[in-house]
Amino acid sequence: MIRPIVTALLVAATGWASAQDRPAEEELFGTPSTEASPPKEQPGTAKEAPPAKPTPGTAPASGETHGDHPAAEAELFGTQASPASPPPAPGRMVTREQEDPLKLGGFVYLRSAITWYEGDSVGDGGLSLPNLVDLFLDARPNDRVRAFALARTFWDPTGGGRSPARDALVENGLAPAPDTRPQSVLDQLWLNFDLYHQVYVTAGKQHVKWGVGKFWNPTDYLHPVKRDPLAVFDARTGVTMVKAHWPWESKGWNVYGVALLEQAGRRQTVDTIGSVGGGGRAEVVLGPAELGVDALAQQGTKPRFGVDLSAGVWDLDLYTELAIRTEQDSTKYRLVDPSAPIEIRYVPYQPEGWQPQLVVGGGWAWKYNDEDVLNVGVEYFWNEPGYSDPAVYPFLLLQTAADPTTRAFTPFYLGKQYLGVSLNLPAPGRWNDTIFTLSWIGNLSDRSYTVRLDHSTLCLTYLRVETYVSVYGGTKGGEFRLALDYPEPVGYLPPAVLSAGVALRVNL
Repeated sequence: MIRPIVTALLVAATGWASAQDRPAEEELFGTPSTEASPPKEQPGTAKEAPPAKPTPGTAPASGETHGDHPAAEAELFGTQASPASPPPAPGRMVTREQEDPLKLGGFVYLRSAITWYEGDSVGDGGLSLPNLVDLFLDARPNDRVRAFALARTFWDPTGGGRSPARDALVENGLAPAPDTRPQSVLDQLWLNFDLYHQVYVTAGKQHVKWGVGKFWNPTDYLHPVKRDPLAVFDARTGVTMVKAHWPWESKGWNVYGVALLEQAGRRQTVDTIGSVGGGGRAEVVLGPAELGVDALAQQGTKPRFGVDLSAGVWDLDLYTELAIRTEQDSTKYRLVDPSAPIEIRYVPYQPEGWQPQLVVGGGWAWKYNDEDVLNVGVEYFWNEPGYSDPAVYPFLLLQTAADPTTRAFTPFYLGKQYLGVSLNLPAPGRWNDTIFTLSWIGNLSDRSYTVRLDHSTLCLTYLRVETYVSVYGGTKGGEFRLALDYPEPVGYLPPAVLSAGVALRVNL
């Protein structure tokens, strides 16, 4: 289990385009699409206009997202895409007659990444091939009932490629050897139906996202794993729950209730009625602003609360998100003896009082000519449960290697303060099928950062080609320039300095 954690930080193989939000419910449940789908939203882009009022039997618009399957409209719902235009955005639906109640599809995503570490020659770069494939069944026998299942298979024949930190831990028995075998998981399995066209119920393994953050999303309580803001594709699997959605259409408000059938913050299914978690979220429109309030409670877990607010002010799209709780997602450690061996230098403890996490961000869209727009986004994250001193990072990595359930080493949530900036340039000039994104994420607590340039273009109507280049800088030993100095026999482990990758994506 240490491999994906170490690799996510030291290898950074999965890449960066934006914090990946799954399609909104109105896209999944049939709101008509009147034009070609726009490029996927990047952090800092202007907020889209509210969707049209939903038709009976469909789930209205909401701040939640649900169901990340990247099939095109033409293949999912029987419409013919024009060869001159790109295929619709992943997961977006159009209305159709029920001539075929069952659709099959998926996508193939072939990825490659190379990472160079301090002192490496060109030929020493570590190569990884984290490929994946999705296959789904989508049944809609009528406008009020839908069943969906999605299976995902991962396969990296390199086992994650060369990584000095991981390789040293494996060699010394501190982490398991990489697994090069294909691994299959069930991402989604759910049923959706309505009650009297008033309440919309989705039961089963599904994706539900709370909060408005782009880079960081601390109120995303229903997912046990934190979203990686540098991942081009969000490969987290769904969570088992029952969700009920009641839209107050006359006011544009939405109310949600959930019965959580997994332990909050853990990949563990509950086995007693008393262990079922309960929560809810309300979204209220207040003039030009939207306010979201949510809460989650479960046996064995302290209650969690969240508040978020988004609004358009002049040409700016502003938002904030606040997670309020007293319990942490991961074990916290403090220094007791600086001279002791590293494995006993720190001891676990439970901080007292509230542990707030606050996100404040905004976006601005600059229309620099009649057809083209440059999107600028900035986001600040205050993480009270984080650490101010990066000296604890090697110990956290050892703890996670020994027991991954501690989640002691959680990338992008290690420090107390972060800042993210992005510049997104979709379809510049005549390059209507191309997107460029320049991103900077910095850990302000340890003064390390990463800069990344992404490029994506659509070829042959359905083949998307993605490339990226990342540079890591700042203080050596910080989160994004993680140099580890363990005692012998592990020794010094150099930081990553550069990574690059190419990916090919095709919808089935």
